[in-house]
Amino acid sequence: MQKCAAPGGEMGTWRTMKVLVTGATGLVGAHTTAALREAGHEVVAFVRDPARLERAMESLGTPVPDHVVGDMTNRADVERALDGVEAVVHCAAIVSLDHRRATETMEGNLAGLTNVLEAATERALDPIIHTSSTSALFTPEAGVLTSDHPVSNSTDAYGASKAACEVLARDYQERGAPVTITYPSGILGPPAGEAFGETAEGVSVAVAAGVMPLRRGALSWIDVRDLAAANAALVESGRGPRRVMCGGHLVTMERLAEMLQSLTGRRIRIAPVSPPVLRGIGSGLDTLRAVLPLNTPFSREAMDLLTFWAGATSEDLDELGIELRPAQDTLRDSMLSWHRAGMLNDRQMGTLASSTARSEGSASGGVGTPPKGIRVPARVLASESFRKAAPKVVPAFHRAVLKLSGGRTLLSTGANPMLMLTATGAKSGEPRQTPLAAVPLDDGSFIVVGSNFASDKHPAWTANLLAHPEATVNFRGRETPVRARLMDDEEVDALWDELVAWYPNWSEYTGITERKFRVFSLEPK
Repeated sequence: MQKCAAPGGEMGTWRTMKVLVTGATGLVGAHTTAALREAGHEVVAFVRDPARLERAMESLGTPVPDHVVGDMTNRADVERALDGVEAVVHCAAIVSLDHRRATETMEGNLAGLTNVLEAATERALDPIIHTSSTSALFTPEAGVLTSDHPVSNSTDAYGASKAACEVLARDYQERGAPVTITYPSGILGPPAGEAFGETAEGVSVAVAAGVMPLRRGALSWIDVRDLAAANAALVESGRGPRRVMCGGHLVTMERLAEMLQSLTGRRIRIAPVSPPVLRGIGSGLDTLRAVLPLNTPFSREAMDLLTFWAGATSEDLDELGIELRPAQDTLRDSMLSWHRAGMLNDRQMGTLASSTARSEGSASGGVGTPPKGIRVPARVLASESFRKAAPKVVPAFHRAVLKLSGGRTLLSTGANPMLMLTATGAKSGEPRQTPLAAVPLDDGSFIVVGSNFASDKHPAWTANLLAHPEATVNFRGRETPVRARLMDDEEVDALWDELVAWYPNWSEYTGITERKFRVFSLEPK
C-alpha cells in the first residue's frame, strides 16, 4: 500500500480497487476503463449496450470487463451497479447539440449524476469521480480557466446541463463528500469502437474543408489517453474533495493550419472572417435549429468558445504525473482514425494517407516470403517445458547478447529475425527493453505479436505500447524511433497466414491459449 502526498501536504492512500465506470462505451469511459485495468484495478462497466462495450474494448485491445446493464437515470439500476464496488468514475452523459433535446439533455444528465452521487455517498465510496467539462465554467470574459472558476450561465443545451451538474457536484464537495471533478477541454485521439467524441466532428469538418474558420481564434484539446490516465491516477482514497483542470494544449487557428499542412502536405487556408461575423453565423444556426432538424457543432456558444477562448490550465495534471502527448501526435492519430472511418478521404489526408496505405498494403500481401534459414521447430517452442522456462531465460539471454555485441546484434537468423524493443513502462515510466520476434516489412516497419509463449496474460510490453506508443527498436544494430499502432482484427486476419509463415509457433500458441493476441505495427517516425 503506497502513501501519496496531496497538494498542500494532504495524504492519501493508493491501492487497487474495484471501480465502477459509467458510460464505459463512450470515448472517455472506454479509455478510462482500459487505463484503470492497466493500473491494476478491477473494473465494472455500467452500460446500456453490452455489444457496444465489446466493440469498444476490442478496438482498445483490452478484455471486456464485468458489466451491469442499465440506465443512469434509473436509480435502481445505478444502485445495482454500485453494489460491491469501492469507487466510481462517472463518465456517462447525454451529448446533443439539438435544441429540441435541451430538456432531455438537462434532465437526463442531472438525474444521472444525482443518482450516482446519492447512491455512492450512501455507500461511502471513495473516491467519487465526476467527469465535467470546461463548458461548465466557460464564459466569454473568463480568461484562462482554472478549476476554481465559477460555474457558467450557459444557455447551450449541453453546456447548460454540465453547468447544472457542476452546481450539484460542488454542493456535495462543500458537504465534505470525496467527490473529484475533472474538467477536460476538447477531447481528441483514437476512437473507442464507434465512439469518436463530439470534438472530432467539428475538427474533422475543418480538416476536410482545408479551411480554418478565422485567424484570431483558438481551441484546446487533450488526448483521450492522457485524460484516461488522469482518471486512473485519481482513483485514490482519503484525498477528500478535489478539482482537476485538464486543459491540454491551446492551439491557435494559425498553429492548427501549420500542423495540418505539415501532416498532409496540403495548403490550408484561413478564411478572412471576423469574430463578430462568425458569432452571428452561430446565432443564425441556433435560430434555424429551432425549426429544422439540424445537428451541427456550429452554434453561437461554439463560436463564442472559438473566438473568446483563452485556454485552460494543466498544472493539476503535472501534479498527477501526467505528461501530455504532443498536440500534433494526437491530431495525427485522430486523423488516421477519421480516415479509416471514412470521415476523411485520401485527397483530404494528403501525404498522411500514404501511412494508412502502407499498413493496408502490408495486410494485403506486402509481408513477403520468409527467407530460408535456421528455424527452431514449432513443436519445440510450443512444448510445455520450453514455455515454462522461456519467459525467464530467453529475454535475459538476448539482452546479454546485445550488450556483449555493443548493441550490434541479437541472436537471430534470417528466417527468424529478432529486434530489441525499448518502450516506456506503463506503470513505472521507466525504459523497458524486450527482445521480440519480428516480421520486417519493405517500408521499414515491423510486425510484432504479443504471443507471450502462449501465456493466458498479455505480455507487459503490449501494455507499455498502449500507454506510450512512442518507442525505439534495435534491428541488426540500427536504432530506429517508431510509433506503435495496435492492428485491428480485420488487418490481423488478412495478415495472419503470412505471419505464421515466418513464425509457425504463433499458430501453435493459438491452440494453447484462448487469449486473443495483440498485434502491433511498429512504424518508423
